[in-house]
Amino acid sequence: MNQGEPPDDSSWEQIVPPDVAGTADQANWYFNHVRQTIPRFAGQGSASHARNLSYFTSSDPELSTTLWLRVGSVRSTAITYALTGPRERIREEKARWRTVLMSALESFQADRAPERDWAAILIPKAAQLARWIGPLRAWPDRLTTPVGIGPMSLVSLPTWVTQPHPHPDDSSVMLGVGYWPLLVTGTAPGYFRAGALQAAARDLLRLQWLLTLVTARTWQRGTQPCLMEADGDMDAFTAQWLGRMTAWSFREQFPAPDAIDLALPHWLPAAWDKSVASRRCSNALNAYGHAFGYFTEEATSDAGARFAAVIEAVTGTRTPSQAEKTAADHLLNAAAPDTLTESEATEGAKDILMYALRSETVHTGQLHGPESLGGMSLGMFSADGDPSYVHHMTTGVLQHLCRDILIQSLGGPTNDPSAILQGLDGIREGWMSIGPPLPV
Repeated sequence: MNQGEPPDDSSWEQIVPPDVAGTADQANWYFNHVRQTIPRFAGQGSASHARNLSYFTSSDPELSTTLWLRVGSVRSTAITYALTGPRERIREEKARWRTVLMSALESFQADRAPERDWAAILIPKAAQLARWIGPLRAWPDRLTTPVGIGPMSLVSLPTWVTQPHPHPDDSSVMLGVGYWPLLVTGTAPGYFRAGALQAAARDLLRLQWLLTLVTARTWQRGTQPCLMEADGDMDAFTAQWLGRMTAWSFREQFPAPDAIDLALPHWLPAAWDKSVASRRCSNALNAYGHAFGYFTEEATSDAGARFAAVIEAVTGTRTPSQAEKTAADHLLNAAAPDTLTESEATEGAKDILMYALRSETVHTGQLHGPESLGGMSLGMFSADGDPSYVHHMTTGVLQHLCRDILIQSLGGPTNDPSAILQGLDGIREGWMSIGPPLPV
């Protein structure tokens, strides 16, 4: 059915407010209500050159024009509508079509998506663990009592898991890394199975970043979310995953250490709620999670750019001066009384954020850290004043600062910045450390 060209940009009007049907699952179900509400529904199609444009037609003589719906845009999740056809018919039928759409919206909002059970497994990132030596390649923390965060519950599986991973600097050296996996279970709304899985994936990602923030370890997915649709699915799910993992286990060479309780902070559930409610906090959390992954794998140029984005997101600014002021205010307010002057805080914030180097990375592609050496670890072979080494260590201080600012923004405690300032002073004085800076 050829419906001609879609309406021009000036013809569109909002019919569904932002975030009411903000996901593909919700938009598809709203379209289902539209189809059911259109008198004598005749057909539906989409524009060949724009996948977010759909048209609807009716065989009712009172609705002879073509209805177009546009799902979202770069800046909004609102659904807008427009009509095509003879101008006089558009004028006559616009109110009728709007009544149809509002009726569909009302019935859609009363039709809540069913909640579906799902499960997934999270593990500490093996590539990060493999950068350390000896016992540091084991993650001994274990969550023995289930903890609820948002619509999810998490608890460690009772089985110690080890897996091989190549050494980051020499793939012929196969290392063992070990951990107690986290079983995550939850519910997610979805009109369709795919919609529920996407909702679960979004929740799981937010949980990953929060765990990364509070444990100073990157968490990755041992499995993607899977729907649990029948009795016994959960047991089969965990048994199958453990069976596949233990098939290559290094248990004999890499035994389980004494377990340490994984102590998650009491403010974590409230931080979840705030990250959901605040777009700024949500964006900052995403930026931190990605930046931390880059940082721990020694891609510090990209990490530095993303860490600066954490402060920009929290502040709601895109200007370096405002981000530096936010960082300086945090240092000044968090420091013990009479231990830091305003000028010292301002100078420290500028040195830590490294905006000139960040701009070179973002706008010209220039690299400043170990990635400029192909990822070779700097470690003890770095000389004082080596720019790659200085950038690498300063990014470690920036990580610490961004972590503290983000924790405070999410409702966590205000941490003493003395360790941050001592690290910065040490870099200025040219001291060396062996190995990459440990996340704090």
